[in-house]
Amino acid sequence: MSQNKKKVLIVNCYFPEMREPIKRRNEVPDALAPVLLGGYFSQEHCEVRLYNEVNSGFIEVFAPDLLSWPDMLVMTGLTATFDRLLHLSAYAKTANPKVITVAGGHAVRCLPKYSEQFLDYSCTGDVEQIRDVIRDALGHEYISPEFLPRYDLAYWIKRLGYAESTRNCNFKCSFCSLTGVGLKYQSQSLDYLESQMEAMGKRPIFFFNDNQLLGDGPASFRSRMERVQKRREAGQFRYWSGFVTDTFFWDEDNIRLAAETGCLSVFVGVESFDDSMWLKSVNKKQNSRMNQVELIQRCVESGVIFQYGLVYDPTIQTLESMYHQLDLICDHPEIPAPNFIFMAIPFPGTPFFHDRYEKGLILPDTKMRDLEGSTLSLKPVDPIEDVVHFVRNGRNFRGYRKRFLKHQMKFLWRYRRSLGRDHMLLSSLTAAAILAPGSFSSPGAVFVRKGPRTNVSTTERVDAVYTPRLPVAERYRDWFEPTRITLANGELNPALEEDALATRFRRNQKEPLEVKKSA
Repeated sequence: MSQNKKKVLIVNCYFPEMREPIKRRNEVPDALAPVLLGGYFSQEHCEVRLYNEVNSGFIEVFAPDLLSWPDMLVMTGLTATFDRLLHLSAYAKTANPKVITVAGGHAVRCLPKYSEQFLDYSCTGDVEQIRDVIRDALGHEYISPEFLPRYDLAYWIKRLGYAESTRNCNFKCSFCSLTGVGLKYQSQSLDYLESQMEAMGKRPIFFFNDNQLLGDGPASFRSRMERVQKRREAGQFRYWSGFVTDTFFWDEDNIRLAAETGCLSVFVGVESFDDSMWLKSVNKKQNSRMNQVELIQRCVESGVIFQYGLVYDPTIQTLESMYHQLDLICDHPEIPAPNFIFMAIPFPGTPFFHDRYEKGLILPDTKMRDLEGSTLSLKPVDPIEDVVHFVRNGRNFRGYRKRFLKHQMKFLWRYRRSLGRDHMLLSSLTAAAILAPGSFSSPGAVFVRKGPRTNVSTTERVDAVYTPRLPVAERYRDWFEPTRITLANGELNPALEEDALATRFRRNQKEPLEVKKSA
């Protein structure tokens, strides 16, 4: 190995929902960003390592030596993981003051201005921005002359293959973090798709990691399916899955083509079955064109599993309407089990955040850590203790389990002629994950419990890892304080005001985004 090689550590940061240091061995979809980021570093001039906290647990707990290893630490993660970026930066800077810290993804995009004071480079665009960082921090020769995703380093991706053919989203749902970021929707080239499929090698299942698989329309979708089918016929994979919106089903040829080319499942953001008022209020008008139950039937009868999530907004929706959604699922065997049930999240920078904050509906002492869907951060119309009961129990059908199990059997029986064995297995695994989510996780290190979760942002405890486990220089000690969106009095944290009340969502960004380098 060349003595001049730069050591680069790329980390997918993660906070477990249960606020204990665990590993989630069966998370789907797997983190793809580190794989793509790694592909931009020259293999001749860089030694790159990837670490995924979802699969492997907190790095300071399970692989502490890694934090003193790199010359450059690159971090990414969802919005709720913002504080993890700060924790790892503090550890790395303490161990090696010369380490270059870089971060992007939803966590930084949500707080672009605030992030600059903690990071050497904060990236608010897509993964390609890492090239600008490499050029500025290391030199042009450290950029890979040919982009190839680093599947060879992605130890957590075993049976599934991943690729993206589009990026961002062409819809502007007001509650979505993508809307707050305001990045332009892109349909990637077929050559880019081919390069990813080539890099993943032979896999049983291939997963489109797109937010909107349909792309620029049916013609664009057909051209991608042609490439997929050629590789499927060559034996590279048996099935594929992906994310779509309701628009995918407006043309019946799309679902027919998907089934013919080996589609195992599609995931759709249903959000709500019967509350069109709420869907319109959050600008999700595309869901109102077709009846959701009929849409599901069309999909499953074509031989493709329909997967979806539900989102509840407690500031508008009553508990009665929330429970009604569960009753509706249990009473209609043509509807499969949901993959998740979330409480609406006020992501800073989104129109939804603006509206709820202006109306005084964001709870006091709400932290970035709380923005993960299982913590109530909005003032409900019903008594808060009753809503918390629903959050704790309704999300995995407690109180509904007997009805739910009967429903699952009726669902499988109803579609026994249109679904194959593997499709039925996937549906059953989805149901099991809802009913017993803990069985899909592996325990990590043992920490002293601080007490049960309250599931309310105002009173929820922070994770044990907010107490440093490794040496931290005094100048970084306050980086372990949780980042508060609202203060104890309910007012917006002044340090976040420029980011949280930004208007990025009002402009569909077409210009290249600047990489922010700290002074």
